[in-house]
Amino acid sequence: MHAPLVPRLVRVVPTLVLMSLGVTCGATAQLQLSLPMECRQQKQSWQPCRYESEQPGARWRLAFQNQTVHFRHDGTGLMQMQVGDHSAWTAVQARWIAERTLCWNDVCARGDIPLD
Repeated sequence: MHAPLVPRLVRVVPTLVLMSLGVTCGATAQLQLSLPMECRQQKQSWQPCRYESEQPGARWRLAFQNQTVHFRHDGTGLMQMQVGDHSAWTAVQARWIAERTLCWNDVCARGDIPLD
């Protein structure tokens, strides 16, 4: 009696898995936050950049013209930064240096920075 059910499940389960992946990927893409800002590193001149995040307050990045700086925050106060895609993650402290200007070590951003 179970034999006829198995071929049906073999056809249906992959379809359900693909449908659930599509829904998940679609929802993630729609939740991405992207905001224009100005950024600088090591006291260089300010340049246009973008704040981008799928998880504001937990994981975000600043996309400069020729590089990306990644950030992650675990909710306990530990914040880490990675310059580029292949460098080591380093612990950082956020600090305000002026109104609407936030810095992490030698990387600064100014604009409407989402804090959570």
